[in-house]
Amino acid sequence: MKQKGFLLFTLLVFLFIGEVKIVQAQSESMRKSNDETTLTRKKLRKQIPKFIAIGFGTNNSQFRDFATSPLFYGGRLLHISLSRFKLSNKREAELGLSYDFGSLSNNYNSTFASSDFNRVELYYSKLYKLALFEAIGVNTKLGFLLAGNGNFRINRALQNNGVGIEIFANLLGSIKFTKDISRVVAKDKKFLFIKYKLKEKKRDLAFRINMGLINSSYRNGYVYTGQSTILNDAMVFDDYEFNIFSGIRVSSRLDYTRNLSNKNAVQLSYIWDAYATGGDSDKFEIAHHMIKLTLLFNTNNL
Repeated sequence: MKQKGFLLFTLLVFLFIGEVKIVQAQSESMRKSNDETTLTRKKLRKQIPKFIAIGFGTNNSQFRDFATSPLFYGGRLLHISLSRFKLSNKREAELGLSYDFGSLSNNYNSTFASSDFNRVELYYSKLYKLALFEAIGVNTKLGFLLAGNGNFRINRALQNNGVGIEIFANLLGSIKFTKDISRVVAKDKKFLFIKYKLKEKKRDLAFRINMGLINSSYRNGYVYTGQSTILNDAMVFDDYEFNIFSGIRVSSRLDYTRNLSNKNAVQLSYIWDAYATGGDSDKFEIAHHMIKLTLLFNTNNL
């Protein structure tokens, strides 16, 4: 009886030790697998193309401020921008800053007036891939654009109401379609008696549209000039009003991107952007039509 009990005890101990070793081996294997997965993800993140984008352009703009005049002021502004851009097949993100400056004018009833115009915008965008239109070779991404911009205007013809400052904050829903239009095979061509060769080129054509979901503004009310100027104690934001869920903003962008052999890129864009505040007698409206050239420097090369 004692021998049977001893044999049973020995068998249980053996099974327990074997089970512990199996669990330890499985834990070690899972830990190694997790470490390898983590390293793989880090390597993949490092391989995602990252760019510093420097942009230059011309901006044909038009605005009117009903708080001072129903007349449109229009003209051409200069545009510069700087951003950090991440791009992959599955997602993309951009953080950037832009500045537009110049003079917009109006000539009505033989009376000319000019407004110095400065605009600064800070923006952040993120997009994620959707499984749409893949059968026709279109990469579709859905996401958002968060933008905050401010205008500083000086119109000397308006005298006491000559300085205008507006601040806008917008959250926009975004969808982007990208089509690869690369030339994957070199082609020999001939024009008259001149022979030439078209080399392989990596090119993309993209269209993006943004629709305002939350639109807010911080600007003067119907009484354009506050009481502080009358009291000789001028305040910058005197009698300003903050309005949220008020107004509308819509924008679109068409990009042609040419990827270079050194992994940098050049991009030519047309951008349309229009927004208006809420209200009636003090509404502000503005539209931009922009042609922009952007140099994309791949920081993975560094």
